[in-house]
Amino acid sequence: MQKTWKIVDANGCMKKTLRKYLVWITLLLLVVLLFFQVRWMVYSVRFQEKVFQNSVNLALNKTISALNKNQTVCNLMRQCMNCDSTRLEMQLSSNGVGDQLRTAINEELAAFNIHLNYDLFIIKNKQDTLLAKQFDEVIRKGVCYTQSLREVLQESGYELVVSFPGRTRFFLDSAGLMLLSSVLLILLIFISIIQLVRLYKSELQLAENIKELINNVTHEFKTPISSIALAANLIKKGRYGDNPEKVQEYAGLIFKENQKLQRQVESLLHLAAIERDEFEYHRRQTSVDVLVNDAVESVSMLIAEREGKVITELESADATVWVDPLHLTNAIVNLLSNAVKYSAGAPEITVRTYTRGRSVCIEVSDRGIGIPVKYQRYVFDKYYRVPTGDVHNIKGFGIGLSYVKNVVEAHQGRVEVHSEPGKGSTFTLIIPKSE
Repeated sequence: MQKTWKIVDANGCMKKTLRKYLVWITLLLLVVLLFFQVRWMVYSVRFQEKVFQNSVNLALNKTISALNKNQTVCNLMRQCMNCDSTRLEMQLSSNGVGDQLRTAINEELAAFNIHLNYDLFIIKNKQDTLLAKQFDEVIRKGVCYTQSLREVLQESGYELVVSFPGRTRFFLDSAGLMLLSSVLLILLIFISIIQLVRLYKSELQLAENIKELINNVTHEFKTPISSIALAANLIKKGRYGDNPEKVQEYAGLIFKENQKLQRQVESLLHLAAIERDEFEYHRRQTSVDVLVNDAVESVSMLIAEREGKVITELESADATVWVDPLHLTNAIVNLLSNAVKYSAGAPEITVRTYTRGRSVCIEVSDRGIGIPVKYQRYVFDKYYRVPTGDVHNIKGFGIGLSYVKNVVEAHQGRVEVHSEPGKGSTFTLIIPKSE
């Protein structure tokens, strides 16, 4: 039998390890895919830039070749270059050379499917000779493409320069849809990675919580079943048949332990109902004070056993809420039971009711062990129980606060928690008032 349990445990560990490796391999593959997608985008942008650069350079080269074949234009340009920079643009315009130059460039660019506005410059020694401004300013605005005018002017040092301030448009027109789809795909992969990690962590936490739940259920059932079996066996044997008081004592023990089992079974049924979202709520107009008093009455014996006390401060006047009295009372009972359970000594619990705007607040405070801040965000999760280290005397299934949250939210309300370790906890149910 011992060997069988070891095999089962080994198989379980093996499956758990396999799941872990599968998750990490999937994450690694997604990261690799993300890396290659980003790299492809960078490559695509650089490729488009090279295509654009080569296209412009070829267009300018063909423009120079075309101008070189037109001797009239070449002679006019040579004459104009002898003018100073202030008269150069006027000379080029009056002779029609500027228009012919632009027309030739436009035709060559159109052959490469480039239809963009551009600035045209003729420079000598990196200084603009066509327009009266510094060429450095133009360089800062965008990338420039140059071609030597030596063949046309028969003189070195002159260059034809074209600048495209809006060249990004070319890239968007050429590969805009592809780049946009790549960006969206990268975002989806990134979101998927985040969600996968969160889901994996959530599943791990859920698995741990379920494991803890099974252990708690086993221990919670074991004690009353053992007590019932022992008492029933003693009665069956008739060992105390001549002592009616002893028989009554054992019968009372059986009844008490049976009630405990019933409560535990009801808790598990509530758990199943939460899982399937099968709660049925029968709402009616109900006084908040009545709900609180009923809940306090339900736990009065439990508090008395611990020699504790409950202080009620009902300040909600005659406020009423449209709720299911049974489930909301059970929610308050859960909070009170937790306050008793997590009090180190004699429980001291304060229950307040008050109005806040158009809502009624039911506040349950204790002076118990409190909840560390890092665990407060998880206390309403199903099966979750705050770690207590080596202390295992606090029993429960970890479904009480989950039930409370489900009930309150079903009534369009919410639950707030404020707690400090060693000082106690305060849970506040905020329920809309009935109109």
